[in-house]
Amino acid sequence: MEFGNFKIFFLSIGFAWFIGNPIQAQTQHKTSDFLYNQLDYFLQNPTSSSALRLDKLIDSKKQKLHTKTDQLAWVITHANLGFYLNKFGNLPAAIHHYEISWKTYSDNTLSNYDIIENCLKPLGNLYIKIGDLEKADSTIKSYLYLAEQNQNKSKVVSGITNLSIVYNNKKQYQKAIQLLYKGLEIDSKNPNLLTNLATNQLALKNYNQAQELAQQIITIAPNQINAYQILAAIALEKKDIELAKKYINKAKNRLLENKNTSTRDLAKWQLAYIDILLSKSEFTEIQKVLTEIYTTLLPEYTETSKLPLEKNLIADRVLLKALDIQSYIYEQTGQSIKAIQSYDLAFVVNTKLDLLYPLQETRILQHSQNRNRTESYIDLLFLLHHKTNNEKYIEKAFLAAEQSKAPFVNEALVSKKILSRYKNDSLVLEKKQLTQEIATQETLILREKLQGQNANIVKIQELTTAYNTKSIALKELSKKLEYKYPILLDHQKTISISDLQKKIKEDNIVLIEYFYGNQNIYQFKIHHNHFEVSKIENSEDFKKTIRSYIDFFDNASKIKDDIKRFTKNSYEVLTALKIPTNTDKLIIIPDSFLNFIPFETLLTRPVDTYIFQDMPFLLTSTEVSYEISAKKYLRSTTKHNTNNSILGVFPVFEKTEIALPNSVYESESIQQYFKGDFLQNEQATYKNFLKKAEQHNIIHLSTHATPGNFLVPAAIKFRNQDIFVNQLYSSSLSAELVVLSACETGIGRLSKGEGPISISRGFQYAGIENVLFSLWKVNDKTTAQLMNSFYKNLNNSNLKAKSLHQAKLEYLNQKNISNIQKSPYYWAAFVYYGSIEDQRHSSLYIWYCIGIIVFLLIVLFLHKFLQNKK
Repeated sequence: MEFGNFKIFFLSIGFAWFIGNPIQAQTQHKTSDFLYNQLDYFLQNPTSSSALRLDKLIDSKKQKLHTKTDQLAWVITHANLGFYLNKFGNLPAAIHHYEISWKTYSDNTLSNYDIIENCLKPLGNLYIKIGDLEKADSTIKSYLYLAEQNQNKSKVVSGITNLSIVYNNKKQYQKAIQLLYKGLEIDSKNPNLLTNLATNQLALKNYNQAQELAQQIITIAPNQINAYQILAAIALEKKDIELAKKYINKAKNRLLENKNTSTRDLAKWQLAYIDILLSKSEFTEIQKVLTEIYTTLLPEYTETSKLPLEKNLIADRVLLKALDIQSYIYEQTGQSIKAIQSYDLAFVVNTKLDLLYPLQETRILQHSQNRNRTESYIDLLFLLHHKTNNEKYIEKAFLAAEQSKAPFVNEALVSKKILSRYKNDSLVLEKKQLTQEIATQETLILREKLQGQNANIVKIQELTTAYNTKSIALKELSKKLEYKYPILLDHQKTISISDLQKKIKEDNIVLIEYFYGNQNIYQFKIHHNHFEVSKIENSEDFKKTIRSYIDFFDNASKIKDDIKRFTKNSYEVLTALKIPTNTDKLIIIPDSFLNFIPFETLLTRPVDTYIFQDMPFLLTSTEVSYEISAKKYLRSTTKHNTNNSILGVFPVFEKTEIALPNSVYESESIQQYFKGDFLQNEQATYKNFLKKAEQHNIIHLSTHATPGNFLVPAAIKFRNQDIFVNQLYSSSLSAELVVLSACETGIGRLSKGEGPISISRGFQYAGIENVLFSLWKVNDKTTAQLMNSFYKNLNNSNLKAKSLHQAKLEYLNQKNISNIQKSPYYWAAFVYYGSIEDQRHSSLYIWYCIGIIVFLLIVLFLHKFLQNKK
């Protein structure tokens, strides 16, 4: 764990945020009169309990906001509730009321109210506090745009200050610095701008610039405590602990002198002080400070238990950091069991924070940060298992790794499956409509931004405002649905290892799950009757071995040009990843870069042959399939559908530079085996696809796709438009299988734990349990051959994983294919993620069906025979 981050943490979230004073209510009439009267009564003695009372009282007026006067009273009341609930430390409730205020103001195009000062500015700051950086970014940009339109320089400076905090939290330090210099052109001596500039220089390790700026700030504004904290951080970097302590104490004195200092401000200072203590390994003193932080943040906390009780935990990033330090202290002092307990509490706080985020991007970012905590947790559990040989520790480690695996895909799959049972429910219909509108607005914003200098800034801001208010509505709607259908929260439950092993026995497989950490990779190998865990050091040599192997599949010539190096590297990867070679069926749950490895191409022993057909690929001895998590594997069920129907989408793009002539052959070959709708050429539009998708249990798309990058998401091409992965999130598809016969449909921006944000992942978000997709740029001709073989086998056996496995073997063994084209580049691109059907079960099902038919024929024959006798 890198505790240097703590000294950046309190700086990056603590820069001078201004929250406007509560607006006093004005007496109006009807609904507004009631709202203002209740608000006036509350303002006479604002407390947590009276805020709750006010919230309950005004709820009855929610459907009676008929005039703009009523709506404005609603806005002002909720803004005041947001202000005081923030003051009382109830951040989630404060956000809730500010969001209601902003949504009402925006939806009804209200005016004559300073919405920036009284709502948007504090709301943006609260989003930063809880770590919802995407919402903070868009909210601050919204009021920054309004301030620029109104030529309000002070609000522009405030917006720049707070937006730079967002960039700092995202580690976009240069972007923050560029923005801050624009602010300094307006107000060259603004202490908040200078403080944020110094903080970003400190993050870039430009210590001299940071120090000069901090000293300049103290000259301008002696009460700017962050300047002292910056100087303390610089002193720490220079190993001058006494000087660091001197500056940190000055910061504390300034905090105590300020009457507006909140308890949370003190808790952030205490975290900064811990940085000093950590450098001196003063663990006893650190424990005292941590106890003070718990006391400060948690009113129900008592010192007797040392650790807070789970029931008293709140969604707070300062608390989360404190628990991380607590875990570290326990580890350093040899209290491993206590460290595990502390980590468990940190995971609870992280989950509480996660529930506050409505947007996928924010949740993925937060989850990525949680993965580092998970790695430390697993390291500790592995060490305890090594010392005690107690299996409960490796089981706990596996469950922790499993909790970090694709949580949002799992949530989406469970949610869409459950809500499909209630598809006529008004709330479900509303959510479907809202998610589609949000996806549309997000796409329009992205397309506009991609125009660069020609982008319409006004249009972007209008779309962003609508996007923000709709995402607020989506969060509230999701809460209502979870309250109405608690089963929606089932995805959060941990799995049972005994249940997992029971299913593994039924499917006759071995399951391997990887956790790819910064320092170590853990392999969990689960058989039906035993459980193994191995630690693999994530050394530079290991990384080089993995990456060089993935690089072989960049293009067709890389393997062909150096077969000897390829075969050597292939066996090295199999050995490094500890792949068993004595099992008939493997399910692999990869992680991080391992998502891009075609495991069936690994060689089970060293070879000196150049003939691909003679090489002992894992494919030749083991049927390999994949899954995103053990939880999803355990949830999967075997279906024996003998009436498969296909929706085929074949844009072909004839007479263009991106023509796919072999996809016509692909379409014709599939139609030999299956009936359905086959959309070709001009018919292969996204609109037609959505219209037909629910009528078929298999969807096949033969087209082009792109993996995207950090600016542009992954996309798939239909005849008339490119569809970004985020647009798929809003879809609700129920097909049993999607086959993505296109380039790089499994490639996308890699997110820790969640995996590649690829087109295949987009279809999983849309509700598809089983997906067959590609890991690199596939060859048009060989893809058509492979797909023909796959569908022939699927028609014969109805076993998806086995059909793909057989198709690859058949391709490798075909006599009329040259040795060069038997390179794994041509046959291994496609991988299958999904449920496993056992041949035995399939055969039993067929015999069961035959038995029923025979029985019915006998009954019919006897009936006619008896009638004839009469």
